[in-house]
Amino acid sequence: MISADAYEKQQIIKRRIPGEAEQTNSWKDRMPNSWHFEKEAAPTLLPRPGAPPPNKWPLAKMYQVLKMKKEPELIYEAEPHKMYFVFCYAFALVFIIYAMNALSIGLTLTDRMYKDNDNKLKDWQLDLEYVMHLVISVVMACLPLGIGFGFLLLPSRLIRRMWYLPEGSGKPAYIKFTTHPLLPNRPTPVCTMPLGVLRKSMTAKIYNGKGFYGVTDSSFFFFLRENGRRIPFIVDRKGFFWGDGRMFDLLFSNDTIDQVENSKKIDEIYGDLLRERREKEQALKKEYGFGWRTKAAGKLMVDDVSKIKSLISGSSDKSNTPDKPKSTSKTSSKADAGNSTPKKSQSKKPKKKYENKK
Repeated sequence: MISADAYEKQQIIKRRIPGEAEQTNSWKDRMPNSWHFEKEAAPTLLPRPGAPPPNKWPLAKMYQVLKMKKEPELIYEAEPHKMYFVFCYAFALVFIIYAMNALSIGLTLTDRMYKDNDNKLKDWQLDLEYVMHLVISVVMACLPLGIGFGFLLLPSRLIRRMWYLPEGSGKPAYIKFTTHPLLPNRPTPVCTMPLGVLRKSMTAKIYNGKGFYGVTDSSFFFFLRENGRRIPFIVDRKGFFWGDGRMFDLLFSNDTIDQVENSKKIDEIYGDLLRERREKEQALKKEYGFGWRTKAAGKLMVDDVSKIKSLISGSSDKSNTPDKPKSTSKTSSKADAGNSTPKKSQSKKPKKKYENKK
């Protein structure tokens, strides 16, 4: 028999292991326990036992281990989405109130303009103007109302857990994942689709080498879009990843293993270029001080103008230099020689004609 404290510690550790805790859909799971949001944003999940260590194995080895699995393998689990629910509900409430306020103001102004009839319009013109103002008021209210309902639907696109279903007996590999229901206390939605159906954006980059799993980024999440569907699923970057982010770049794109590995090197080179650029900017700040961008651009303009002036002056000096006399004499002698030969031939021809006449 174990003590109550030891049992409670085991349960806490079990809840922090990905895939072990039971995920429910109550209001308590959607709302934070306190208003100290920094505690809610802290990571709670531990690495799953048996998963490859992040950023240590080659991608080819990790993918081979995943393909050799015989049972569904948990490859992702998100942290509790309580902060997403708080912000989505808050924004939805703001936009819905804004829509109701806009509709109320629009209808009030429309009725007042219809009753006053300041422009002295006819009855049919007044009715037409009333309908136009009414349509404008409704449209102006529908825009924020649609945005508000969009925020209400957004949590239902958050992926909670994801499994890799290995291929076997002639069947391809599948991806299974769960999301949040639209309303609390409802069954958990489960989606299962072939591996090639769910894709990330072509320009999106999941793995960047930052953080424990190499996926930490300022965007906080990335999108996975089903083929033929416009609304994507949302994957939180704060969570458990099987291996690291390279596996997700490989599974949800058409890139090969070599392309995924080389993209990491390209990002490192790009990071070095950004670092050099920042160092140059810091040097210019120290040299020019306040307004260093304008001063540096002005100096470049002055240098360009001086270069253009030097090019113009060099070309004018070349045009003003006299030609060499030797070259002119040779050309003149050749021209004289060419002109003298036909004259001799012309002088001989009349003599022959004169002799024949005699």
